[in-house]
Amino acid sequence: MQVHAPRIIVHSLARPSDEYQLSQQLTDIGYTNINHSRDYNQLTALLRNSPSAAVVLQLMDVADYQTIVQDIVNLVKHQPLMVLFAKQDAMWDERIAAACDEVAAWPCSMQELNFRMRNLTERCCREYSLDQSLFIKMNILGNSPQFRGVLEKICKITKCDAPVFIDGETGTGKELVARAIHYLSARKNCPFVAANCGALPDQLIENELYGHDKGAYTDAQESREGLVAQAEGGTLFLDEIETLSHKGQITLLRFLQDMQYRPLGSKRVKTANLRIISATNEPVEQLVEQGVFRKDLYYRLNIMSVALPPLRERSGDIKLLADHFLQRYQAQYNEPHKQFHPETLDGMQYYDWPGNVRELENLIHREFLLSDTPMIKIEEFCDGNMERRTNSNDRRHKKLFRQSLKDAKAKIISEFEADYLSHVMLQAQGNISEAARIAGKERRTFSRLLDKYTIEKSHFKS
Repeated sequence: MQVHAPRIIVHSLARPSDEYQLSQQLTDIGYTNINHSRDYNQLTALLRNSPSAAVVLQLMDVADYQTIVQDIVNLVKHQPLMVLFAKQDAMWDERIAAACDEVAAWPCSMQELNFRMRNLTERCCREYSLDQSLFIKMNILGNSPQFRGVLEKICKITKCDAPVFIDGETGTGKELVARAIHYLSARKNCPFVAANCGALPDQLIENELYGHDKGAYTDAQESREGLVAQAEGGTLFLDEIETLSHKGQITLLRFLQDMQYRPLGSKRVKTANLRIISATNEPVEQLVEQGVFRKDLYYRLNIMSVALPPLRERSGDIKLLADHFLQRYQAQYNEPHKQFHPETLDGMQYYDWPGNVRELENLIHREFLLSDTPMIKIEEFCDGNMERRTNSNDRRHKKLFRQSLKDAKAKIISEFEADYLSHVMLQAQGNISEAARIAGKERRTFSRLLDKYTIEKSHFKS
């Protein structure tokens, strides 16, 4: 029976006979979508063309095991990895357990190989039901349960063409999400036009949206396209929609009713073909109740909605984001490798981040440039500043008090478990066996907890 599984890449550093035997066994248990590589460059090319593949590394008669495994781990990054090591090397299992998802001695039985491969491919399917490589290219990163829910919703939204309403605090990445929706949709080859509603002058709102013909008014020396025409076929992103004036709201509502408009000075009515994505960092529902924002316009814009969680509610993503920004600036400035002091990373988990991801990015940019040593230590995150922790906890508790006791209790337990697991993994530098020992859990039970909260061991390696 054929197994419906992702592509398998076998990177073999073994004898041809061992590689052939492995290939035959994989085929016999139902894996037919297999690619083989025997050198680093070939593996790199395969990974580039198959970002959602699972990787099997077969090591036989290789002297420098540790270096090879570390190089492959760095290369495959988020992709599930299994290592098959020489059966006579009994110490291998413990030495590389923290570096990959599955480990087995080779040769192994068909039953064991089948068991290991099913674990590997199930993990692969679970992690790549979202093609995260596409989001990573757009600088949208996150593995926390809260943010994975956002990515799943984005994938669903890209399959339709309805208006989208994005809600999130300043710095949470609303425009990045809007661009992702556009470039992952059927409109990706057409323009993405972004406009800040707060910068649209009230008296010129129709001119800004619809444009004008030559001679429409005294200073109209030539025709000019408005935002709607510029975004034809693509997406018009209206940021800070809550700042739109009353006149602007009426103008936009009239346009949304039939997607028709007329440039100033023109006698022809045009029909637009575009998608509207709007965003806000204010509680628009309250503005609707207060009569500040039109209810009918809000309903028109809010067909599909995306609520972006603040960074303080996705603390499990902070290290992932911090490492991403650090690597970006290392490449941008062509600087030697730098890393964060463990105390700094630990302190970041407790900071409130009022400026969210943008604040984190700016902080890392500044500290990267100011640091004269390979180890970046930010003192404000290393001195146990209780004021930040208290402010953060107070804000979280106020939200909990609006929920039922059962829901609030479940949320607190869930947050504690995720936070505890992250701290233990940080202390163990990504070694699951060591982290399980610290936590007083069996390794298999501890691994299941990591899977439950989608905590990746690769994010905690020094």
